[in-house]
Amino acid sequence: MQSKTSNQKSSNILLLDSSVNNKESAIFKKTYKNIITFDINSDRLLTRKKILHKISDDFIEKSELKLIDSVCIELCQWYDKNGGDELLSYENINLGSLFRVEFHNFLIPVIKNFLILNKLKNLHPNSTFFCSVNIFQIADKLGMNSIQIDDKPFNIELVWDKIQVNLTRSISLKISKKTYNKIKNLSKIISDLIIKKNYNKNLQNTFGFIEFDPIKYEKIFQASNNFKEQFLLYNRHRPVFYNMKSLKIIKNSKIFPFIPLKDYLEIDEEMINVSYKKILDNLHQFLNNDEFFNSFFKLNDIEFWKFLKPNLIKIFQNKIIDSIYEIEYAKFFLVNHNLKSVIILSEAGFTEQIILSLAKKLSITVILLQHGVIVDSPSALNYNKTVAGLLPINSNYFFSWGQLSSEHVKKLNSINAEIKLIGNPNLDRILEKKDQCLQNSNNVLLLATGPRNQQSIGHDVNAWKKYESMIKSIYATVSEHNLNLIIKRHPDTAETDFSTEFYSELSNVKIIKNGDLLNLLFDSKIVLSLGISSGVLESQVLEKPVISISSDHDVLGNSEFISNSCLETTIEEFDKTFSKVITDPDKINHMIRKGNEFVAKNISNIASSRILLDTLKKL
Repeated sequence: MQSKTSNQKSSNILLLDSSVNNKESAIFKKTYKNIITFDINSDRLLTRKKILHKISDDFIEKSELKLIDSVCIELCQWYDKNGGDELLSYENINLGSLFRVEFHNFLIPVIKNFLILNKLKNLHPNSTFFCSVNIFQIADKLGMNSIQIDDKPFNIELVWDKIQVNLTRSISLKISKKTYNKIKNLSKIISDLIIKKNYNKNLQNTFGFIEFDPIKYEKIFQASNNFKEQFLLYNRHRPVFYNMKSLKIIKNSKIFPFIPLKDYLEIDEEMINVSYKKILDNLHQFLNNDEFFNSFFKLNDIEFWKFLKPNLIKIFQNKIIDSIYEIEYAKFFLVNHNLKSVIILSEAGFTEQIILSLAKKLSITVILLQHGVIVDSPSALNYNKTVAGLLPINSNYFFSWGQLSSEHVKKLNSINAEIKLIGNPNLDRILEKKDQCLQNSNNVLLLATGPRNQQSIGHDVNAWKKYESMIKSIYATVSEHNLNLIIKRHPDTAETDFSTEFYSELSNVKIIKNGDLLNLLFDSKIVLSLGISSGVLESQVLEKPVISISSDHDVLGNSEFISNSCLETTIEEFDKTFSKVITDPDKINHMIRKGNEFVAKNISNIASSRILLDTLKKL
């Protein structure tokens, strides 16, 4: 790759990230000793422009990435140090904890860039570093001889500052939380007009479902009609309904949606403002302990606090008002509806943390319902606790899918929750439609989970290039057998998209981000899994043969469920493995039997939605 911008005689080094766009061509007219990109989008931009460059990932070791992942889990819990629970709390809920997952994801690329820039500073002590705005903020704090190349402001955007709205199975857009709240309030008005459900606030047996997707848990909504108890749906982050199907499911159920408008609660605005000012003053007081935080936010003798302090203040300040209102909404919901118990899907979500804390205070039982495959390796424990919220650390009960996950949770010393084997309610709707599977399909479905942004590997350009290369190799093998590849991407909104070149090269491949997996499974001959996916389980329930392709970007390891239930291979052996499977009916039948046996052994109960509701009554 040739470039006019590379000149070894120059001592200037250009450092770029995704804040630089395609229109800013002036910066490339100068000559530089080196050009280094710091993220996936900037690498893609310069590659398309055929500009010779290096990538920052080449300056950091895998052992350092692993260390960053471990350290960020600790650092994102900054709020519980030095009396933070008293100073930063509203209604005994530490507001810092509410956005710990977002702050964790924010920290990973920041600390990674600190380590890389510090190395570049030592490697090139006499160079001048021309930096895009985000890189400059860190380079300046490290005392590098750095110059910002533009006058753009430094803006912070956390994962949940924008909400993804799915328009089609492949197209989505992100809107601000303010705009989303307007749409959400409109959905409240629409649901009131169409659904018109009146619930009894004084009924003794009332249960709350927190942040549930009506389509995924359709059978719970349907099963509610067979119970005299009362059920409420409390969705604050996700919309109550998002298409006609989800609206219809709610309308035809006994689960009443609860989304109050602000004036419905009669919240004391003056009280909110007083609380805001008090918490903000407390935050400044709390963070003024520079000596402690300099030592706390530190790795390899590199201090991050001077950079993080003003940004942490800004992040926290922007979250205070919204957090207080959400706590008031949740308090009204719990206090005024005589709830016996609430069911959550994670202990780490913003809404779920609020409900969990208030419910415990009000002596309302909290149930954590397993909603995904649990990676059961020791290295995943802290991540599962702090970031994923998959483990019942504070819940009273854990409703598990089956024996495998129950045994894993029982072995953990920090778990006191009582475990109930319920099964997977999401599978009920799949089992009901099992006979809809098409015979003699020519489609091969790839469940593709890429490097996750919740770990350092998700920000690694080399890892993403390898991931795309693996999929291209899979496509080539599948095509050789005259079969159609369909790619179902992970729905995680934070996952990086494929490159433009990737889409162009696989232009005849259907690539789907959003929507229900079920219809894709019905019309598939064989299912491939690259990266960890609970879709493996859904595939096996439909008696689809599954091949799991191991990947380096599953840095926390694999789940025992996936390892023991399907045929495992590597990308190097995939062509040979797939060719054997596709031409050998006995091999396919063996894979299906293996999946059936493992599902039968480790997934409890058919019709688990009814069992779940029945169990709630008896607690």
